[in-house]
Amino acid sequence: MEKVIFQLYKHFIDRMNEFYKENENVKESDIVFVGDSIIEMLDIKQLGLVDYKIYNRGIISDKSAGVLMSLDDRVLALKPKVVVMLIGSNDICDGYLIKQIKQNIEDIILKLRKENIELVLFTCLPPCYDYSASHVDPIYGNCRDILRMQGLNKEIISFEKQYDNVNIIDAFNIYANKDLSLDSKDTLDGVHLTPVAYNKLFKELKPLLIKLMKGKK
Repeated sequence: MEKVIFQLYKHFIDRMNEFYKENENVKESDIVFVGDSIIEMLDIKQLGLVDYKIYNRGIISDKSAGVLMSLDDRVLALKPKVVVMLIGSNDICDGYLIKQIKQNIEDIILKLRKENIELVLFTCLPPCYDYSASHVDPIYGNCRDILRMQGLNKEIISFEKQYDNVNIIDAFNIYANKDLSLDSKDTLDGVHLTPVAYNKLFKELKPLLIKLMKGKK
């Protein structure tokens, strides 16, 4: 099978350097978020889970290969009980095959499963295809074909039946409107969520995290 070639970029390196330093003072954690810009821009405090040690290991522009290659230092070093991941949208944008993305995500699942870590896995959000909105940049939707997005999400959803440590939240259907597009009012630029729009995701995520964490006691 073809391998995804992942190229390092400055922001990825800078974020990883931050993580290396943070790891020196962390022996364990409860929940770790990992993924691309949707994760990095997520405000953990907005979840209101003050009783848990939560870390955000999102990196803007990241892809599934980036998460896989950095998983040990970025996630496993924190010894989390639960991992929350959203990844794959940038892979689609860069033209990687769905089977490549699927394999990378599956490899991540297997590494977490080996460590007895629960995974909350989001399907990829749709971009905004409503280019009539002045703040929506067509660059995001133009590289994310809706049929490929749906094809990837179908594969992501299938993991819940295959692996006992996978818990799916269908973020696509949380945000997709009748035109299978992210609503322009929910996005800053065509792909990234507004702070208020994150609450739609948190409504599903928070009770699931509480349930999973109770099961880890």
